[in-house]
Amino acid sequence: MKKVVFGIYSILMSSAMLGAEIDLGTQNIYSETGFETSLRSSVSSPYIVTSKKIKEKHYTRVSEILRDIPNIYIGSGGSVDMRGQGSIHSRTTVQLLIDGVPANFLDTSHINLPIDTLNPEDIERIEVIPGGGAVLYGSGTSGGVINIITKKYTGNYAKAGYQIGSYHNHKYDVAAGTSLGKFDINLSYSKNNRDGYRKKAFSDSDFFSGKLRYHFNPTDSLEFKYSYFDNKFRGVKSLTGEQVEEDRRQSGLSPKDNLKNTIRKEEWNLTYDAKWTNWLEHKSNLFYQSSEIKSSDYEDAIPFYQARIAMYQKMLAMPGMAEKMKKKIEDLKDIIAKNPKMELRQGSLFKDRKFGFKMKNKFKYGENSDFILGLGYIHNKMNRNSWAYTKNTQTNQTIESITDTKIPLNKKTFEIFGLNTYRHNNWEFVQGLRFEKAKYSGKRQYKNLEYPLKDRSMNNVAANLAVNYLYSDTGNVYVKYERGFTSPAPAQLMDKIRKGGVNDYVNNDLKSEKSNSFEIGWNDYLFHSLVSADVFFSETKDEISTVFSGGHGTAFSNLNLGQTKRYGFDLKVSQVLEKWTFSEAYSYIHTKIVKDKNKAYEGKYISYVPRHKFSWNVDYAITPKWTLGGEYQYSSSVYLDNANKNGKDGTRAVFNLQTSYEFNSHFSIYAGIKNVLNHKYYESVTAGSGQKYYSPAPERNYYAGFRYQF
Repeated sequence: MKKVVFGIYSILMSSAMLGAEIDLGTQNIYSETGFETSLRSSVSSPYIVTSKKIKEKHYTRVSEILRDIPNIYIGSGGSVDMRGQGSIHSRTTVQLLIDGVPANFLDTSHINLPIDTLNPEDIERIEVIPGGGAVLYGSGTSGGVINIITKKYTGNYAKAGYQIGSYHNHKYDVAAGTSLGKFDINLSYSKNNRDGYRKKAFSDSDFFSGKLRYHFNPTDSLEFKYSYFDNKFRGVKSLTGEQVEEDRRQSGLSPKDNLKNTIRKEEWNLTYDAKWTNWLEHKSNLFYQSSEIKSSDYEDAIPFYQARIAMYQKMLAMPGMAEKMKKKIEDLKDIIAKNPKMELRQGSLFKDRKFGFKMKNKFKYGENSDFILGLGYIHNKMNRNSWAYTKNTQTNQTIESITDTKIPLNKKTFEIFGLNTYRHNNWEFVQGLRFEKAKYSGKRQYKNLEYPLKDRSMNNVAANLAVNYLYSDTGNVYVKYERGFTSPAPAQLMDKIRKGGVNDYVNNDLKSEKSNSFEIGWNDYLFHSLVSADVFFSETKDEISTVFSGGHGTAFSNLNLGQTKRYGFDLKVSQVLEKWTFSEAYSYIHTKIVKDKNKAYEGKYISYVPRHKFSWNVDYAITPKWTLGGEYQYSSSVYLDNANKNGKDGTRAVFNLQTSYEFNSHFSIYAGIKNVLNHKYYESVTAGSGQKYYSPAPERNYYAGFRYQF
């Protein structure tokens, strides 16, 4: 708590310092309306990370950038949470966009946001809108929207860079482009190899992006973009407390484990921007995305069978089960005796295909008012295949098929929305309405059995109302209400039940969850500081929850049973004091489960949501060419389960240092230290079967690199 008080005190004190003037009116945001809008007209409290800041901090992955944003919490398994959604729920309530195109996967049961499929060197800016965007972006925005906007170049250029870091981290970047008449051509390639902090872990990724843009005139252009990402990596397992004490860097893998993973993503975008008249602007986008995640694991099968024998032995005492269990035990012992060398081979393959288009027109009317009309269509296909079997490595024969599941599912979404902004003197009045229709189809296949998903559709409506008052040349205050929704993923429309001693899949009547949020915000330039603050409250009804019977992976039901409330505030301050640049931010979030089928959850805090998050950044220009910077990030502890019975993951407090020197406009070098104070914390902590499992985060580590631009 002392750290939190100190953080707030630092923000308040820093706002009283003297410094250079910052022109709030010249700062713009693109993600709130889909068109360039003055930040003073924003009825949200966005957080913007520019390419300049990305360059100064020398980020190598997008997840590193997001981790430093006060409104965002990177939780268990790389989940991206905003406004207290929780690590699991945030998969469906935080929307990721790349150049305005949705990038979330349709499968929300096992996969988090695909955030590390871009090269930070290609990013122009990241705009984060917490707790809003339902009218413009539709389903799944109650947590917020993250829009990653990539760079656009014109003219001749070429650049290269290299970074070396701890744990055998090597990153290579090259980019080049030219302009030929009305054409702009941009190409970039990046390779990022690293072993990782944990032993046996590694990642080898390649990213390529190409853009071809044609200018019809100074305001109208057509751009084709292609990008490709490929990553081969080996994951590691979470550790018990005893393993952490023994060696926190160990992999948790057995000597015979052969765990391999790959991620591949391809993307094609065709974007048309035009200003047809002084009162009519147009934007449209045709896109296709293809993502594939494959995981495979080979390990010794004998411990697997021995564990099953031990389980059946415990069941011998159950009434009427003795003879059946004895038979199973004898069969398993016979398998072990006949197959002294065998492997358990298991894996999964996730495929996500997305095709669609979006278009919107901005009509200007009156003195300075406008109306935006948009429509779109997305066809999202997913396939989830999983398998497990044992194989005799001497004869190469399959011994037993344990599971073989195929799940092809589809979701088609149609959307139309209108967003009106009426301006009168110093007042701005915003009204928005969206209609969205989702159609579902697909099936589940388990071995030779097939379970069709009933064809169905859902209609949803989102709306917002806001008033923004520009009370001075630099200050504004706004009040906003938004009604949002999250429509189910196709996989959530079917339950797994136990029927007659066997598993069965049945269709359910799941509905979309609804959210109502209220926000009051303020922005101004005071005491030579740019200050932004907001207070928010949100309530979600019919929250979609998955309830397992007998533990994860067994029978489950998807239900509209949750009701949750969240409230909090955000505070951001930044200053420029001659050679010094400061920025501070603090976020507070209070979350409660109001209603749940599991009464043990009611009145409890939502798991994996830190109540406090604070960041402090400073940069000092030692000379015009040499800069030194540092940042401190603090997150409070989080509960590990919604019943709040399994304890907490402790606080995260990390201090980083970096420096850079520019020899000239072409060549610069840089270096840095991450986790300077060598704080030992965890990227994630989970609880299960009465035990905690830890994924240790890196201790103090180092990096250095250079950039050269021709």
